[in-house]
Amino acid sequence: MVKKVKNIIYLFFIMIFLFFINIFYFSSENIKNTNKIRSSYIYMDRSINLPLLINNTKNIIESTDDVKEFKENKKKYKFFDLIEN
Repeated sequence: MVKKVKNIIYLFFIMIFLFFINIFYFSSENIKNTNKIRSSYIYMDRSINLPLLINNTKNIIESTDDVKEFKENKKKYKFFDLIEN
């Protein structure tokens, strides 16, 4: 009984929390502030003055045989010899 009451109280507080979050999020004051902040961004002026970087990533990746080296250097266990027989 106590566990059910406790769960109901938790559920009630979660619902109240979500209710107040929604009230704040959809309030006209919050929407005005969000729009004001978004309108202060200046995208075009910043993007025009960006320098173009030269691509210097040619032949960066080197292929190696790490798997082959691993197989050669792998320690042999006697257990596998016992299984094969």
